[in-house]
Amino acid sequence: RWTLVVGCDIVLTESPAQHIFNPKYGYIMPPHIPEESDNVIVLQRSDSSESALPADPDSSKHQLPPSIISRQNGQYTVEEVARHNKKDDAWLIYNNQVLDISNWVSHHPGGEQTIYRFAGMDATDELRAFHDDWVLEKKVPHLVIGTVVDAPAPSQLVQDFRELGEHFDKLGYFHVSPWFYVQKVLFVMSLFSCVLWLVLKEESVAAHMLGAVVLGIFWQQFAFVGHDCGHMSARTHARDHIDVVNLGALVTFFNGISVAWWKATHNVHHAMPNTVDCDPDIAHLPVFALHKKMFEGLYNKYHGRVMEFDWAARNIFVPYQHFWYYPIMAFARWNLY
Repeated sequence: RWTLVVGCDIVLTESPAQHIFNPKYGYIMPPHIPEESDNVIVLQRSDSSESALPADPDSSKHQLPPSIISRQNGQYTVEEVARHNKKDDAWLIYNNQVLDISNWVSHHPGGEQTIYRFAGMDATDELRAFHDDWVLEKKVPHLVIGTVVDAPAPSQLVQDFRELGEHFDKLGYFHVSPWFYVQKVLFVMSLFSCVLWLVLKEESVAAHMLGAVVLGIFWQQFAFVGHDCGHMSARTHARDHIDVVNLGALVTFFNGISVAWWKATHNVHHAMPNTVDCDPDIAHLPVFALHKKMFEGLYNKYHGRVMEFDWAARNIFVPYQHFWYYPIMAFARWNLY
């Protein structure tokens, strides 16, 4: 075992080839510490291999406190993990391992709110559903602080869900073909070219109306490319040579939809689908109410405020929301996009 001090950050690692995450230097490996890190000290190594980095002669005065060592190999109950459910003190459970994500929440590529919603909870199946294996294998070990000693057995529903996921994986449903997106982008750009031709080269009203229809199809088709980029499903493995960032930026430019903004809310929707106090995609008071709990007003965890069931909701909108839906959505699209 290597024990290192990087600045003021204490790090444990099983081998010198294992990557270490440090807030200042990012991912580093013990044999390749940044040159300016003159305050990196090798405290100890469990064997006497000649290839080991030289130990500091005063290493005895740098021994790790027992609290740090016990934290790295700690054992916790589900109840203990549940108490760490705040943004600056967030733990979660993955595969019976306890992860401290407090410093990782703000860096989560899927959005801060998405992962924070599972603080204090078992998020094993959610993490598996949202991430490819390579992501979990690479990132999770750096966050582990211990194990759960009283994890309950998975329910039959959870077992069925996992079995279904494995079945789909064997069928190849979770493996991306880059050529699919090459063909898709070529197709939607051909639609846009048709729109330009009909609008700029033709003068008849019929041609311009046809151009409007084709433009609508272009927007709809390209929006789903942005949908895949937002969910990172356009690149599920490091070997997938798909530039998701620039592809998403292209969708944003042509559609006027911020993929990053949409991702921040929609990923939470998929993480906590139709959860009345958290899902931002159903938080529409005072205009629409989708659950009886909303009739009393409800604190929304995503927005961080109480969404009031006020006079307008009680007397104008909600009782007649089935009539209001289409007229409101005709204008709400401006706010949405």
